[in-house]
Amino acid sequence: MKDLLLSLLDEYKDKYSELISFVEHAHKTKQWGMGIMPSYNPAPYTCELQGCKPGRLLKKDCEPAKDRQCYFFDEHKKIIGEVQYAKHVKFKNQWIIYRRFFLNKPDSIIELIFGSDLEGGREANLDSVAITVFELDQATAHYSLLNTGEYFETLYQYKAKKIASVTENIWRETFTTRHYEIQHTDNDTTIFEVLPDNNKIVIFPEN
Repeated sequence: MKDLLLSLLDEYKDKYSELISFVEHAHKTKQWGMGIMPSYNPAPYTCELQGCKPGRLLKKDCEPAKDRQCYFFDEHKKIIGEVQYAKHVKFKNQWIIYRRFFLNKPDSIIELIFGSDLEGGREANLDSVAITVFELDQATAHYSLLNTGEYFETLYQYKAKKIASVTENIWRETFTTRHYEIQHTDNDTTIFEVLPDNNKIVIFPEN
């Protein structure tokens, strides 16, 4: 999978402007989101495993503001693009933004994550690429590669059609594995990190 991600980094590193044009022409509807973290991620519990609450999609139309996102949907009601608003630059009267693009395949979603740019700009660095793999509409794995070479593998295990545990394998300068257990109640989800001595600490929600 890492080789595929490397090829995607190379394929899309110079296609930022082309991807913007594609989303502008292909999208049929837009929807706003709000939150410090994104309101949409193809991979389950992306924000929660970092101890953060995900953003939420809004029902009403909005104007750009800090910590807001705009999502672009295609004719199949699939999200194909995201603009995250970070900071308004007064002297240029433009927003500093971050863009993500989503390539929806039958059994996977490819995610292209670009660095900051002005909203009207057409140049940004491709910071990372990721693939979320699905079986019978359930996410089973998420693979991510940064342009610095760091590689992440997230594996999901199910019980009664709900994710019961997650394993993260991380290749940086050294290799690290993390294990999580997920407990579901009627109203809440609690995520525990299982430490090497089998003790558990709550990762989400924050205490």
